[in-house]
Amino acid sequence: MKPVRVFVQSSDPIKRAGVVALLSGTREVELLPTAERADADVIVLAENAFTTPTLAPVTEIRAGSAHPEGPPPCLIVTDRFDENDTLAAVQSGVVGVLPSVYATQKGLVSAVVAAAAGSAVLPRQLQSALLDQLRKLRSEVLEPNGLTLSGLGSRELDALRLVAEGLRTDEIAVKLSYSEGTVKSVLYGAIKRLGLANRTHAVAYAIRTGALG
Repeated sequence: MKPVRVFVQSSDPIKRAGVVALLSGTREVELLPTAERADADVIVLAENAFTTPTLAPVTEIRAGSAHPEGPPPCLIVTDRFDENDTLAAVQSGVVGVLPSVYATQKGLVSAVVAAAAGSAVLPRQLQSALLDQLRKLRSEVLEPNGLTLSGLGSRELDALRLVAEGLRTDEIAVKLSYSEGTVKSVLYGAIKRLGLANRTHAVAYAIRTGALG
């Protein structure tokens, strides 16, 4: 198995040195210098106390990423993490939070490998906080505006569900009591807003995000 390429970011050189020391010399991890950070598979952000502003360097690294699969996920190693920052962190590419007390070499390497594989590594209390914040976002922001967590509106989902069933535009119009022009407008709006290629791509996106079961 190829080692996971990791770049360690920290505003505290001592904290960074500690994380680098834990990851050095392991077969599963390849540490990258600053000059090669755009090639990272995983970013490890090490801070004594996590706050939303500490994500700014991570956002910059992800924006300049040269990774073929897109911006790398971020794993946070910290002594203090406010539960209220969970959703903002996840939206910025954070997939894991590892309390410093649990950052042994084995624990840190395991979390890095899991992050690279696409798994979330969140303490139980942060999982609960994230779910609570998502419920609040859905009920107070999205649903009043006819949207879902996928970013798709209810009309868009209705149309995409019928596209997934193989119906043509005219058939979808009859099913939903829309004009054909409205159906086309609804689907085009979703495709353009989400940066998708076509109707098939939109259906795949809706399924992947769980909006279409």
